[in-house]
Amino acid sequence: MSHFSLSSIPDTPGVYALYEHDKPMMVGSAPDLRSLAEAHLFGSEGFSKELREVIPHPERITKISWWQHPAMADDARRAAARWVAIEALAPAHRPRFTLSDLGEVALQDPEFVKSMNALFHGPPQGGFVPQTLHDLARSVFELKDKVAELEKLLAQQKN
Repeated sequence: MSHFSLSSIPDTPGVYALYEHDKPMMVGSAPDLRSLAEAHLFGSEGFSKELREVIPHPERITKISWWQHPAMADDARRAAARWVAIEALAPAHRPRFTLSDLGEVALQDPEFVKSMNALFHGPPQGGFVPQTLHDLARSVFELKDKVAELEKLLAQQKN
């Protein structure tokens, strides 16, 4: 997908990565990826204070990707999956967080770790590239030209 659309982000659980070009900046997880994006990336105030505390320059985010797996419906296993993703993707920011006892159990399960490693070493299930100000300005000018053409056609039809 080449342009931002909040509706394209699933409202289901998953693990996500924020990138600056091809370098992962941060890896996180959420029970609802769309709500997380809406609250922290694209809220009415822009980037959230919490995100700015983790990533000093969130305006440098050039790509957002996410992975989903049935095991991620469970909070503890989703946190364990995030742990595996951090190891697999090696983001610039490596957050400190603790796993619950159930999350620790998931990390002791070789099949779980193997499946998560395969997931995070493969392509993400989804992602998008946020539009830059340049992209938005170009879209506005293109829309302005199209409106002018439509107005001209409407004027011709009235005559």
